[in-house]
Amino acid sequence: MQKFIRNWQHFHEGKLSRKEAIEFLRFLESDKGKVKFQELIEKFWIEQVEIPADKKQCGEQIPESKPAEKTNTKRKDDFLKIVSGFKMSKIITYFRYAACLMAVFLILKSLDYLPYFSARNVNYSPEFEWISKVNPQGIKSTFLLPDSTRVSLNAGSLLRYSKNFTENRYVFLDGEAFFDVVEDKNNPFIVETSAVKTKVLGTSFNINSFYPELIEVALVSGALKLMNGISGKELLLSPGEGSNIVSGTGEMDKFQIDPAEIGQWKQGILRFNNDPFDKVINKLENWYGVEITVIGKFPEKTCTGTFQKNTYLSNVLKVFGHALEFSSNINQNQVTIHTS
Repeated sequence: MQKFIRNWQHFHEGKLSRKEAIEFLRFLESDKGKVKFQELIEKFWIEQVEIPADKKQCGEQIPESKPAEKTNTKRKDDFLKIVSGFKMSKIITYFRYAACLMAVFLILKSLDYLPYFSARNVNYSPEFEWISKVNPQGIKSTFLLPDSTRVSLNAGSLLRYSKNFTENRYVFLDGEAFFDVVEDKNNPFIVETSAVKTKVLGTSFNINSFYPELIEVALVSGALKLMNGISGKELLLSPGEGSNIVSGTGEMDKFQIDPAEIGQWKQGILRFNNDPFDKVINKLENWYGVEITVIGKFPEKTCTGTFQKNTYLSNVLKVFGHALEFSSNINQNQVTIHTS
């Protein structure tokens, strides 16, 4: 618990590196993070910390509560004081406000004012630790998990698993990965990404969560069960089937897909299938490790095309530039697109 409190304080004081800060935010969204946050709330509520009425939070005067609201408001204000009252002068102004807003957001979620975040009764041992595999933009990797499951992790992606993985085959994915899972009937393999859990025994499949609003799952072999945390619905996939899960509504569809096309990014094949221009930009930035600036209006047409391994970015831009009528300029890792 002390480690969690220390990390929370260091986050608000700006002492965490960018990577550590991202890891901490993702931890807060995990089951264990929710439990720890709930424990933190209960700890400070029990202590009943007093806050003078004339103190300010996030640059604002604390309003006096009406008699009927005093107890609940005092608890929220007490905790807000604790989680955001660190040495905020060390952080630039906009980050100070962002940190305070995040604290308010997490408090509202923990009090069930916002849905789908309340902590669940999860049995975590004190020794429960995470191992993270992180790929920056432009870098892909392949590695084995402790149970010999092979994972191909796309650029700009993160995968986390516990040190006791052989007993708890549970991973968290942010980005895209292809899994070739070793079968263990007594210990299912579960991948969690956003609000979707994928449960397998022995299976080859691909998950793309680069765009949390629409998570893509495609199955090569074996069987998959998709579990949507928002709608509570489940969907079974067979080889050659895919699904798009709409995170905001919990809707899940099913469609046929050529197994040979699933996970082609592992072989360096870059595919676009009726992708809107903003998605094309994001995919190119991640694939080539560049930063793209668009000057002008985004084209309304979608992009479709397949580019073989080691295709230069300049060639991809020429193809799409001809179809969508834009010009481009590449200067090291900075790309500028001028639309008409």
